[in-house]
Amino acid sequence: MARVLIAAIVLAAAITLYGLFDCLLRDRSLVRVLPKPVWALIILLIPIIGFVLWYVFGRGSEAKPDPSPRRSGPTAPDDDEDYLRQVDREVKLGKHRPVEEPPEADQTGEDEPSGGTDVIEPEDPEHGSEGTKGEGRGHTN
Repeated sequence: MARVLIAAIVLAAAITLYGLFDCLLRDRSLVRVLPKPVWALIILLIPIIGFVLWYVFGRGSEAKPDPSPRRSGPTAPDDDEDYLRQVDREVKLGKHRPVEEPPEADQTGEDEPSGGTDVIEPEDPEHGSEGTKGEGRGHTN
């Protein structure tokens, strides 16, 4: 009989402590009916019944309704069928074609100031390849 009584006391203490910590650690906006300190006193003073009252009446659900309603339509441009059809139509009409630059004039007789195209000079075998103009720009020598 003593074992059953000890087990009942341990179980009551565990339930009370669980209810107390649940109450104290729960967000204030999720506590219903009474303030948190009052619920904590009820749980401590009326051990098992206080926990049951807390669980039924005071404990709010953590699954709060979302304040902003979710949209039922497409969320990104590539999810919208109308947008994709419009882009496909514009591509077929050539609206997204890169702009072609007019051909440049022949530079044989022109003396153009800096800003023209870079001329790559051939390597001089006596001086090595350090410091050639085309180095580092994707040109191979």
